[in-house]
Amino acid sequence: MAGGDPQVNEADTRYVDSVTGVASTVLAGFSFATVVMVSADARNYRWADVAIPCLVFASVAILAAIQCAKYVSKDDHESMRWYGAVLIFYHLGLIAMMLGLGFALGPLQIHGSPTAPRWVACGMAWVTGVAQFIAFCFGKRKWSTAFHMMLTGRQ
Repeated sequence: MAGGDPQVNEADTRYVDSVTGVASTVLAGFSFATVVMVSADARNYRWADVAIPCLVFASVAILAAIQCAKYVSKDDHESMRWYGAVLIFYHLGLIAMMLGLGFALGPLQIHGSPTAPRWVACGMAWVTGVAQFIAFCFGKRKWSTAFHMMLTGRQ
């Protein structure tokens, strides 16, 4: 350890590997594909103008998490900063993806039985995004800790 700086532990590196492995690339690709689909036919989506930026942000944030993950190592004292960045970008990306998906799923019409399944799906996506936000506020790997690690390099 250089200068007594804390290092990322084995559990943290396993977490980074798990969230930025195959799952993150699939999520980023899903967000990007959804952006293309909504952009190509925006008139058929209730909130396309909100869904598109949310989904683009999700793709970029998840890709940023993958890029930051390259620098997380239990043998490097600078890894704590990169680990904090992975946490922030990954969770922001997940939240943005779920919110964007909810905006893309909202039906054009307000009422009627054909719209009910889309309202349910829209609500499920938003609830999942809010649940992800709450989990990142109060869970083991939370916003305050992640920002502190990224800015100071300490836990």
